[in-house]
Parts: sequence; structure tokens; C-alpha cells
Amino acid sequence: MMPSITPLFFAALFFAAPPASSVQPSAALAAKVDALFAPVAGGKLPGAAVAIVQDGRVVLMKGYGMADVEKNVPITPGAIFRLASVTKSFTAVATLQLHERGKLNIEDPVSKYLPDFTAGANVRIAHLLTHTAGVPDFISIEEAKKRPLEFTPGSRISYSNSGYQLLGLIIEKASGKRWEECLRENIFQPLGMKHTGWDRSSELPGRATGYLLGKDGAYEPVQAQDAAGAFAAGGLYSTVEDMVRWDEGLAKSKVLKRKTLELAFSPGLLTDGRRTVYGMGFIIGKHGGLREIGHGGDITGFNTWIARYPERDFAVVVLSNTGMRPPGPLPTASDLAHRIVELYLADYIEKPQQKAPVQLSAAALDSWVGRYEFDAPETVIQQTGRYLTITREGERLIGQDKNTKLPLEAQSQTVFQSPGAPIVFTFVRGEEGKATEVIVTVMGLREFRAKRVD
Repeated sequence: MMPSITPLFFAALFFAAPPASSVQPSAALAAKVDALFAPVAGGKLPGAAVAIVQDGRVVLMKGYGMADVEKNVPITPGAIFRLASVTKSFTAVATLQLHERGKLNIEDPVSKYLPDFTAGANVRIAHLLTHTAGVPDFISIEEAKKRPLEFTPGSRISYSNSGYQLLGLIIEKASGKRWEECLRENIFQPLGMKHTGWDRSSELPGRATGYLLGKDGAYEPVQAQDAAGAFAAGGLYSTVEDMVRWDEGLAKSKVLKRKTLELAFSPGLLTDGRRTVYGMGFIIGKHGGLREIGHGGDITGFNTWIARYPERDFAVVVLSNTGMRPPGPLPTASDLAHRIVELYLADYIEKPQQKAPVQLSAAALDSWVGRYEFDAPETVIQQTGRYLTITREGERLIGQDKNTKLPLEAQSQTVFQSPGAPIVFTFVRGEEGKATEVIVTVMGLREFRAKRVD
């Protein structure tokens, strides 16, 4: 089953004119944003560029920290950053533009455009767009064409960079133009995005240097190299100035018709009836009760986040030239963006409600105790180990792989979550009522199954 078209309710949330905001831009709010970046202000540290759009106008656009520490070049709104996986939103929109123009249909089998893709007859373009195709990740495009699928298309979600690289090839086949050329002619040029493109040169003028936190606690520059290999999954660069133009292009339906955007902003629907957190090129969620449509990115030395909150006609862009792991003095781009949202939309942010913990009997908890074997890509197995062990300590379950031990809190009889971590464990019973497997979902974007082996 394919992701369904978003109900008109969702379209109304994104496109309807919002009520006038009671929160007005002010020097006090700007000062609070400055305070968020105090750890990198006035020093010799990398940082981020920020843009905030409210009620259709830019209320703050500023750089914090250094674009190049060694050369003493500060970050400005014109500084160029690698977008990493934010690239996927552009690839998805380019695909949907071709769908609108009849150059392809998202219900087409991938084999129609990529006959050398072994599993192409079973995968539709929409599966690739929603990360529900089962295409293995962390491998080259050529390998992805030959490898068997990890699951039946549409039955799970598993974020796949390889799947989006295949979309880049489909764009080229359907349009008769290079992926970058297609984006430039149909997105960048119409929106006036003059400083956005495919990062194919290690000597790109104006690009910020990327940095990673070293073992001694100091930031170290990443060796200059291009990101051409990331292609349609993560190969673009841009500035916050251009990303504001991109946000406006989406908000005002300049790049896609509203009906098509409804499709892009639909949470995916799996064959078992579960909704995912991914539409077509966009992560669909909520923050503080506000509907959030956006995407993040993480590539060596850079991390990025852009999101729109349509009910409040508010958008925020944070492009950082620091890596996400290990964490440094500056929070991640998504963390910073969410703190900015909480400052500017404080009147509308819902306070987290304390849910009464679900109390399960020792017998109910013990029914899930056991050893489970992961059905996951080898790259994942190398990190986690092949087995997940579930034990009980007192009134709670504990999940443990070869590296991590997580306490699990019951959300229901079968669903457990690790406090403070975006990991959900869903246990499944067989026909005889015995536990047969556990579905491990990470950030709602990757799903792995582990079958019980004892």
C-alpha cells in the first residue's frame, strides 16, 4: 500500500492564512537568539548561520562564529554550507515536478527508468520518495542496483541514502538532463537561488570550512574535499539567504502545485496501517504541539536544519559548520532551531504533559524477556552486535546490545520507549500468544526487526 494523499485538513494547515501573531519581532528576542550562540561568539570557534522568517518576512538573518578559524573569516548570511540530507527535499521536489509534467509517474515501477536495478519491478518511485522501498543503505548506487531488498516495499520505513541516489538517476532518465541541471533550471533559477548547487569542488569559493571536535576537546578542520559522491541524497551546498528563498518557494507554491505539495507533506502509510514520520522528501512531525515540516542533514563537519511551522507562518534555518558527533559547545542545528521556535512562538508552544506511567505486572514484563536476533544491514550489526537482549530489573525492562544498555518505559502492553532517546521497541506476539519478535524504531526513520531466538 502506498502513502495516501494528505487529507484537505493537512493542506489547510500548510496553506491557509494563519491568525495574526501576537508575538512581534523585537530586539529582546534577537538578543535571546544571540545568547543561544554565546558559546561561539567573539572567539575562535566555528558556528552557524541563522535565518528566521515570520509572517512572510525575514526577522533575523545572522552569522555566529567563524567560517574559517585559521584565516579569521567570520560566518555571514552569505557563507556557503553543505546541506547534507536537506538535499533530499530538493530531489523529491524535482521528481514531483516531473510527475506534474507527465515525464514520469510516481506509481511507475523503478525498472521503467532503471532496467539494471534488479528489484526495480517491485519498487515504485513513491517507495523511494518515502524511504519504504527496502533499498539497502550505506552502499554505492551500483551495489544498490544489485542487492536484494531488505523487506517488501511499503511494509516498513528505512531511511535510505541509496534510494535517493537512485531517484537522482531516475530524474536524469526522465528529464534527459543531469540531476544538477534539472534542479538549477526548475528550482534554483526560478527562485533566485544563486549560491546553491552540487558540491563537486574542494575549492568552492565562499564555503565555510567544516570542523569536528577532536579528542583533546578542540575543533579540528575537516580536510577539503567535495561531496559529489553524496549526489541526490546529500550533495548540495547553499546559504541561509538562498534557503529563505527555498522556503518561500514552498510556502507560496512556486515550485509545485498545492495538490502535489499535499502529497509531499503526507505522512507515509505502511501496509499494516501504521503512519511514518516521512512524507516525500520532508520529515513530518510536531514540536511543542505545532505541526513541523522540514528536514535535517549531517555530513562530515556540517549539520543543518530547516523547518516551517505553517499554522504560525514561521520558518527557521540553521546551517552549521560543526559536526554532530561528538557533541561540542554548540548544540546541533535542530536543537538550536527548536530553541528559536520556543522563543518566537512561546505563546503557542504546548508544555509537555506528564503521562501517567503504564504499570505492567511482572508476568507481563517477563513475557518479553529473551534474546532477539537482529535482521538488519551488516553495517548496523557491526555497531550493535547481532543480538538484542531484553531483561527485567524490578518494574521495568532493560534493552541491551553489545554497546548500549537502555531502560525501557512501557507506553502500552506492547510498546516501550527509552527515556531521553528516540528509540521505540514494539513487541509482537505470535498465534500462540508468545513473543516472536521486537520492532526497533529509531527516530521514526529506521526500523529494524529482531526475531526471538530463545
